[in-house]
Amino acid sequence: MDNFFTVMIMLGVLLLVASLKTTFKVCKKTSQRAWSVLLCAIVCFILGYWWILYYFSNYDTAAIIRNAVATILFGGAGFVFLVVKLSLKSILKIEQATQYQKYQTEHDNLTTLPNRDKFFKSLSKQVEYPSPFSLFYIDLNNFKQINDAFGHQCGDQLLTAFANKLNKELCGIAKLYRIGGDEFAFLLHTDTDESMNYCVNIINSAVKSPFCTNEQMVKIQLSIGVSRFPDDSRLPDQLLKKADLALHEAKKTFQPLVNYSSAIGKQAEDFFDLSAKIKVALHKDEFELYLQPIMDSKDLQLHGLEALIRWPQDDGSFISPEKFITVAERTGLIFPLSKWVVQEAVNHIRKLKLFGFIGTIHVNLSTKDIESSEFYDFIINLLATDPTLSDSLIFEITEGAMMTNIPAARKMMQQLSMRGFKFSVDDFGTGFSSLSLLRELPINQIKIDQSFVKDMLTNSPDYAIVESTLFLAGRLNCDVVAEGIETKEVEQALLSMNCDYLQGYLYSKPISIDEFINTYLSTEKVS
Repeated sequence: MDNFFTVMIMLGVLLLVASLKTTFKVCKKTSQRAWSVLLCAIVCFILGYWWILYYFSNYDTAAIIRNAVATILFGGAGFVFLVVKLSLKSILKIEQATQYQKYQTEHDNLTTLPNRDKFFKSLSKQVEYPSPFSLFYIDLNNFKQINDAFGHQCGDQLLTAFANKLNKELCGIAKLYRIGGDEFAFLLHTDTDESMNYCVNIINSAVKSPFCTNEQMVKIQLSIGVSRFPDDSRLPDQLLKKADLALHEAKKTFQPLVNYSSAIGKQAEDFFDLSAKIKVALHKDEFELYLQPIMDSKDLQLHGLEALIRWPQDDGSFISPEKFITVAERTGLIFPLSKWVVQEAVNHIRKLKLFGFIGTIHVNLSTKDIESSEFYDFIINLLATDPTLSDSLIFEITEGAMMTNIPAARKMMQQLSMRGFKFSVDDFGTGFSSLSLLRELPINQIKIDQSFVKDMLTNSPDYAIVESTLFLAGRLNCDVVAEGIETKEVEQALLSMNCDYLQGYLYSKPISIDEFINTYLSTEKVS
């Protein structure tokens, strides 16, 4: 038997052995039965090649037949090797692409941290073990304002820098995840107070120094909410929800860290219950618009009105506006609520004009209203139906609402001012007081908050604030309304200071439109 036949058969066997090893690797990576069948077939081929080698070694056949058989068998083995090798290469590429795609779906593109989905998977695994742990939920305070002030590029750089620094500080203690936006979370595999305090100190040290982003030095503060396993819950979604509730409580109360408690849970239940009730109340038209007179200081006659929303209950009580308006702002219900107030105020104006009322009605707007193009369009549509509305409505906006988003406030106020509407700064001197408002925004009137007016005769700082506000408003050609007047003595003091308009329980509490008509329009002259 010549060497060519033997070499070709041996090479074929080697190729099949190599194919066998490759096929075995493929079988480990796939559950398809065809590859297992191919593995058995290759083993049979190898045995067959050895049998052919044995046969032609012991029986005489023509050389041309032996060589032809050897060439065909070698080619077959080579074909099997190429198919298996290319298949493995394709499978590995698909596997790499799948792993990359999985990495992408489980990691945040900006910070490269594991994302919310990955966090929830880790949390779901952790609750399967009995060991206690704590869930830390972190939020960057005023991140929206940083974005607005310095731009989104700066905001992205800040998030990345913060994530890298905190992740480095937590290395060996916990793995940091980006839940979304400016929210982060991690699991601390203990719930002892000592470990938690140590962890809080690490977090605080990570934000102790300002971050340099886009040539801006930005100092950040955090709010942290914490829930504990198994004390607060044994379910992963509930643990995350309760940490989130604790986080919101921290932000609301300006505390750096809040642990979840049953009281916070009860507040959340009440919150969502009230939110559902607001929707029903809007649908059933349960709200009422009350009116509180604003008096002209020249003759103490009726000048205008402030529209105040009220929500009467079946038992004769009222749900506090501060309570349900806060809920409406946080749940997105403030727009339909504000829309109802404005529309009802317009309806009141039309009705009051039939009785000779020629004054103005003040309507309060929220932060969400001044940021909403939809609300602006609503006002413009109302104006199209009655061009005289701009003479009858005055919009009141608190300092805090304006300061939350000055560009949005400036844009909307300027646009509506061009249409003839006037604006009043409500609760002036409280909260985010800033004199720049009076310079940057088209403000026609200032309302001095009742917290300064009420005790101005017994509290010299309050008296000084009232007096200074009146002086400043006079120089800026702004009218002034003093709220919260309850006594004649306070009234006389404000008259001596030449305050333009007066409002308070001394003249009337907020009353329904029918009561107002019966009380005022039949006897009072409207200035």
